[in-house]
Amino acid sequence: MQRKGNTISEKIQTGNQETFGIDMGGTLWATAIRDWESGKNSYYGLKDKEQLSKEERLFQLVADHVQDGKKVDVYYEAGRYGFWPARKMLAIGAGVHILPINKLKVIMCGKTIKTDKLDAKFLGGLHPSDEIPDVYIPTLTEEGRRDAEREWDRIKESIGRVNAQMIALIERTPLPGFKSHRTAAEWRKAIAKWSKLPEWAECPSLLRLRLPNLLAELELFEKELTDWKQTIKKFQNHDEETSKQDGNTDSTAETVRKLQQFKGVGDRLSRHLPWEIGDFHRFATGKQFAAFFGLTPCPYASGTMKRDQGISKAGRKSLRKMAIECAWLWYRWQKDSWLVKNGRIAWNKKGAFGEPQLSHSLVS
Repeated sequence: MQRKGNTISEKIQTGNQETFGIDMGGTLWATAIRDWESGKNSYYGLKDKEQLSKEERLFQLVADHVQDGKKVDVYYEAGRYGFWPARKMLAIGAGVHILPINKLKVIMCGKTIKTDKLDAKFLGGLHPSDEIPDVYIPTLTEEGRRDAEREWDRIKESIGRVNAQMIALIERTPLPGFKSHRTAAEWRKAIAKWSKLPEWAECPSLLRLRLPNLLAELELFEKELTDWKQTIKKFQNHDEETSKQDGNTDSTAETVRKLQQFKGVGDRLSRHLPWEIGDFHRFATGKQFAAFFGLTPCPYASGTMKRDQGISKAGRKSLRKMAIECAWLWYRWQKDSWLVKNGRIAWNKKGAFGEPQLSHSLVS
């Protein structure tokens, strides 16, 4: 990997600088430490041992080095353990960098060599001056907001999945089924009607028993969605009350209120973007904001050949979908706005919007 930034000799001059590289496995946290002043490399295979978990052993190791006056930076890949280890090590006094999953590997003689130790050593060889893009570490409250939106999406997807299964079952029978998704109440009414038809007896007996099971599952998911909507509303009301009491004009609740002021921006859209993104002010430019959504182009240039590979599609699909929907609505309902008149949101012949700075401009 070619690095940009300072040379190794310049990095050594930083003094007391150490890098922890951690590969977080299920039973082993492989930890490599690079001391940039002395050039010493150390390795620890941390496992649960002597009433101390691997996590506690790592946090103690980081704390010991910080207390020794070392400037510690920790690198690990985003994965199953999420952000709580990062927040713990930040509280200890270390700098933490979470890297997007890039499937580290070493190729030797055409064969892939990959071990936890090699991954940890690679991460331990990184330095803050390398300026490698890392993942934003949300606060505990911000992560809770994200979970709220993602649980909403999970329940909606489950409702769609059950509906699709029920439609597929009916299509295997002579019954007059539905071509689109229906509510549980509509399905129950239809099944009661179908059971009186002569075609009902032509259906496989076990298929007729599966429909009530799927219907019960659909009713359960619909109830969960209703309950979850109420949970989100309570959290949102608490968010707004706290924001008013603190007088915080940069709060997430204030951002939601700003977005709701615009015609065409509904409750879900105005909440989903701020709750998923968190702090909008961490984006210095509209280009950085668009890159977070995966809406910036991926150029390919080699010699005299230059071509555009389309947008990167980095980040969450739900966010990118919401951003494009927001741009559509803005273009439709706010045609006299500065964003539209100055070409910040414009529909081109290729069927894509121009530089998508919409939400960043609205809340900044």
